[in-house]
Amino acid sequence: MKKTVLIITFAMIPAVLYSGSAVDISGQIRHRYEFSDKDFNSATNAESFSLLRTRLNLGLAPTGNVKAFIQFQDARNFGEEGNTLTDGSADNFDLHQGFIFIHRFFDLPLDVKLGRYEVVYGPERLLGSVGWSNTGRSLDGLTVSLHHPIANIEFLNLKAGRTNTAGDAEEVWVRGFYGNLNLENYATHTFFIQDDKRNTWGMYAKGDIFQNLSHETGFAIQGGSVGGLNQKGLFYATNLTYDQGMFKLTGGYEHLSGDDPATPDKNETFNTLYATNHKFYGFMDYFPSGSGDLGLNDLYVKFSPGKIKGVKIDGVYHVFTSEFKSNEKTDFGNELDITCTKKYDDSLTFIGGYSMFFKGSADVGSYTDTSDASWFYFMTLVNF
Repeated sequence: MKKTVLIITFAMIPAVLYSGSAVDISGQIRHRYEFSDKDFNSATNAESFSLLRTRLNLGLAPTGNVKAFIQFQDARNFGEEGNTLTDGSADNFDLHQGFIFIHRFFDLPLDVKLGRYEVVYGPERLLGSVGWSNTGRSLDGLTVSLHHPIANIEFLNLKAGRTNTAGDAEEVWVRGFYGNLNLENYATHTFFIQDDKRNTWGMYAKGDIFQNLSHETGFAIQGGSVGGLNQKGLFYATNLTYDQGMFKLTGGYEHLSGDDPATPDKNETFNTLYATNHKFYGFMDYFPSGSGDLGLNDLYVKFSPGKIKGVKIDGVYHVFTSEFKSNEKTDFGNELDITCTKKYDDSLTFIGGYSMFFKGSADVGSYTDTSDASWFYFMTLVNF
């Protein structure tokens, strides 16, 4: 079936070109090699693997206000098929995005987006595309955007999947709104998100305080119910950035609430929903899942000293602790992430990174060993 869809799609391209519609064909091939020793156990061997993600995009614009976008994706781990001579099934081939976009629907200040697409809002703390992932995330549904000179607001109605409860499949929908004021050089967002029976509402702001000094602040609370328990989660984050062009320094703090053992009738663990967590809680991706129901405090410093012979260098240092104690322990550990980026030309970019996690006394997820951990990757991106 997937091969048939692909053949039909490519067969349509000449017809579309002949019709005179504006067509944009683009794509990306991304390879990433990883060398991972992340289990905190010095007695085990590190593992290495290569990931390949190939995306082919077809953008159509039959009229000025109507656009369509199709994105096919093949995501694979080298060697997973065992024998490519006999296995050509392309198990990881899928339609990553396929949507229709209508600008100024019936000449009203409304935009409509319908289909499957990546959902990205603000810094992606609650709704993000998870671009680091080899597959990424897209959701199916409808978005209606209302535009006004003062503010924009988007209404969401998205299907996130299904859950099985007592053997019965139940659909999980993500509904709500995301609004922002139209201010120059300043972002102010408010949002409400309902997924299943959980409600999340809050705000986000980012902008300049003085010359070269800016701030970023986010806040959200969760209510409703999860698993038959009342949901009472809390999130807040703030940081300051000093940016002098080549040199950039950021200091910040983030908090994700945990579940208080003294209130067994409530679930107070904040859930980051459909966020791009890789951007915020350490590139080794232990958190927030690794904190379990203990909650997470993240005190961090980001530094960008600039370029050395054309190589851009960025670093982050995290200090992770829990909100509640586990066996009288709260220290998860510290993580250092170093990233180097080199742009070869307009189409080719190399990115390499090295991370170390200095294990604390508290367990990180299912990891109970205490050795330090490390991880390395090298990524090649070709855009066309």
